[in-house]
Amino acid sequence: MTAATTRRRGRPALADQPPAADEALLDRALEAFAERGFEGASLREIARAAGVSHGLLNARFGSKLALWTAAVDQGMERLHAAMTRHQSGLPAGTAIEERMRAACIDFLHTLARQPAIVQLMNVEGARRGERLDYIVSTFFRGRPWPFTELLAQGQAAGVFRQMHVSVPFTMLAHGAGALVALRPLVEAVDRRLRTEPEALSGTIASAADLIVRGLRA
Repeated sequence: MTAATTRRRGRPALADQPPAADEALLDRALEAFAERGFEGASLREIARAAGVSHGLLNARFGSKLALWTAAVDQGMERLHAAMTRHQSGLPAGTAIEERMRAACIDFLHTLARQPAIVQLMNVEGARRGERLDYIVSTFFRGRPWPFTELLAQGQAAGVFRQMHVSVPFTMLAHGAGALVALRPLVEAVDRRLRTEPEALSGTIASAADLIVRGLRA
């Protein structure tokens, strides 16, 4: 048997993994940081959940902070891409209120598929530090978000109230976002969300309606 065909013992090296496996690794890391916080998350546990060795995880990223950064980058990029893609598919001439409603709905459905990103925001948003500074500068100030652009357009047209974007966006991400970030609690209160798959879509639509109605001038 040649060296090329010899299968190494132990967990596979990260460099040998396909891109999908690398994405899955960052998903596991994001979930761990969201559930246990940066300090509580263990690289060894993340490596075990992802099926790679602790040593190779360390060699690839170099530090826990670098792994956190890569995991947050992937989660936020997915969220941003989903919202941008949906907005570009709306018919020309769609009213600003309906565009905002669609943006809210799409945002919440994206969070429902990957709630860890908003769970992590709840953790990091409660304390000042370099990780929060990174999130704010890279994502909230470093790129255009449909929600922010639509709010500005609606305010310029006199359709939406004059307020800082932090007010409605916080209500969307951490108010309505709790519908997906705190699913065990919400499902305990409203059992339909546990037994009826379509109930979540109705709840998300209702939350989006409330936000858009509150924005109206």
